[in-house]
Amino acid sequence: MEGASYQRFPRVKIRELKDDYAKFELHDTDASMANALRRVMIAEVPTIAIDLVEIEVNSSVLNDEFIAHRLGLIPLTSQRAMSMRFSRDCDACDGDGQCEFCSVEFHLRAKCISDQTLDVTSKDLYSSDHTVVPVDFTDSAGYESSEQRGIIIVKLRRGQELRLRAIARKGIGKDHAKWSPAATVTFMYEPEIHINEDMMDTLTLEEKQSFVDSSPTRVFDIDPNTQQVLLFSTSLISI
Repeated sequence: MEGASYQRFPRVKIRELKDDYAKFELHDTDASMANALRRVMIAEVPTIAIDLVEIEVNSSVLNDEFIAHRLGLIPLTSQRAMSMRFSRDCDACDGDGQCEFCSVEFHLRAKCISDQTLDVTSKDLYSSDHTVVPVDFTDSAGYESSEQRGIIIVKLRRGQELRLRAIARKGIGKDHAKWSPAATVTFMYEPEIHINEDMMDTLTLEEKQSFVDSSPTRVFDIDPNTQQVLLFSTSLISI
C-alpha cells in the first residue's frame, strides 16, 4: 500500500523525561504502532527481579509464600539487565540460575528485640552486587517521608525474626508481572489545531477575545502586539 508507507518511519519527540516518568509524542504513524510500543514497554523490556527465595527463619505473622511474593514485587535497579544472561540460557551454571552471570544474591536478617514494632523494608535487603539493589525512594534533597522509607516487607514484634536468602534473575513482563519495567503505559491522540487566518482577520478584537474565552481549556491566546489569535504555546513563544 503506497499510502501507508509513513507508518514505517515514525518520529518521536520527547516532551518530558524524569527518572520515573516519560512523556513523548509519536508522529507520522497510526494507533497500531503506538499500541505496539506500549505492549513492548510493558512486556518485552528485560529487568531484574527476585525469583527464588529460601527462608531460613520466619516467626512473623506472614507465611513464607506471602513474603516470597512480596519480595518478588520489590523493584530493583536494572542497569545490568542488558548484560546479564537469562537463567535458561546460561551455560556457566547449566541453567541452574545461581551464578554470577545470570543472578544476584540477596540476604535479609532482621529480629525485633524491643517492645516497638520493627518495620522490615526493602532497605534491609543486602545485595551481592552494588549495581543491583532495591530502588531508593529518597528524594533529591535527601529527605525521607513516611512513604519513602523503603517498601515494607513485614512487621515484627518482640522476639519475632526473619532470615532469608533470595536470588534475583533477569526476565521480561511477558513471563511475570514482577519483571515489567513500567507501572502504567497509556497513549492518547493529540489534536492538530489550525487557525483560519483569513476568517480570523474579519473579526474584531472583542470577537477574537470571545472566541479565545469560549474554549473550556486554555487552547488559544491573543498576542498583545499583533492582536492575532494564536495557539497558547505558540503565543507564549511569540511574546
